[in-house]
Amino acid sequence: MAKKEKLFLLDGTALAYRAYYAFIGRPLVTSGGMNVSAVYGFTNSLIKILEEEKPDYIAVVFDSSQPTFRHEMHPEYKATREKMPEDMAIQLQKLKEVIEAFNIPILEIPGYEADDVMGTIAKIAESKGIETYLVTGDKDFLQLVSPMIKIYRPTKGLADIEIVDVDKVKQEWGVTPEQIVDVLGLMGDKVDNVPGVPGIGEKTAVQLIKEFGSIENLIKNVDRIPTQKNKGKSQKFHRKSASLKNACHNKNRCSA
Repeated sequence: MAKKEKLFLLDGTALAYRAYYAFIGRPLVTSGGMNVSAVYGFTNSLIKILEEEKPDYIAVVFDSSQPTFRHEMHPEYKATREKMPEDMAIQLQKLKEVIEAFNIPILEIPGYEADDVMGTIAKIAESKGIETYLVTGDKDFLQLVSPMIKIYRPTKGLADIEIVDVDKVKQEWGVTPEQIVDVLGLMGDKVDNVPGVPGIGEKTAVQLIKEFGSIENLIKNVDRIPTQKNKGKSQKFHRKSASLKNACHNKNRCSA
């Protein structure tokens, strides 16, 4: 049986952030005073992947600086996020120069987040029988996990790696990868400033999706919700909220 080809897609900005904060207590600074923690940490991770995983294909994906379709549907999307630290922002160009020196493609599509580009490419690769590893710590990517798509998740800063497959998602969340988007839709995402159902957290969201299967089915069967408290909360989560869930959490919508 022929060995499966492997594709690695790296979430450039997210990994740069992780590298930057991994050294936040003792930043790596050049003799000229430039903080290079993000460049150093990211490069070490990249070399580790190239030497240990030996991917057949690899690319680094960055967020576009332009507003996305999510901002059009929900203007407050990511509005509460703190601005990128200045001494990290100036490292991104250097980081891209390092990636180019390795002759690795850099993907950045106007109007789309790295998540969308990575999700789209992963699905295309899956259809061609290519096994894809998404290098990221972002929980939103869990919805993409399948027998051919796995998460290569950095832990302890960037020191260790954990492979997340379908069984791991079920073990950690209690739902299937396909249902992750519904769980996130109910609980919302404070980091991205995406509203969910007020008062419903991860535990209740998981319980409801395990019972009803999806947000859409939950809305249709709101009278069957076990407690009056949760029923009242879910009744407020109407069709517009379900649409917002799909827009803000789905990660394989790039058509560019």
